[in-house]
Amino acid sequence: MKFDELDLTILNNLQQDGRMSFRELGRKLNVPHTTVFTRVERLKKNGVIKKFAAMLHPHEVGGQINMIVVDTPPRESKEMAKKIAELDEAKKVFRTFDGKIIIKAVVANHPQKKGIEDFLTQLDGYPFTLYTINDIVKFDHTVSKEVLR
Repeated sequence: MKFDELDLTILNNLQQDGRMSFRELGRKLNVPHTTVFTRVERLKKNGVIKKFAAMLHPHEVGGQINMIVVDTPPRESKEMAKKIAELDEAKKVFRTFDGKIIIKAVVANHPQKKGIEDFLTQLDGYPFTLYTINDIVKFDHTVSKEVLR
């Protein structure tokens, strides 16, 4: 999908503050709020904007972030990735051409709650490498204007 400057500016502003009203954004951009509404609806319809939600920092709410690389045979990776994607702890699931599945999993960081060990048992015995995240250096979910162009 092609974006013009107004689309890019609307997306950039909403990435910074998804609670900004369309009326406020229209005033800021010097366009009618109905124009902002129409543009946002088009972006939602085309799948560019998936949803509006509060973004929580996993470590601050007692979560432990883990990155896991699962080595599956390429012919089995698509089904395995779908199975993993259904797990509540799996927050992002990616699949590479050579059969690797890369998972961002957030689990409770508390001894009495289900943790990473329970999650790993659901990987059907495929070999994996686990990276438990100790320190978050940058936590950003925005997409830059350069990517959108």
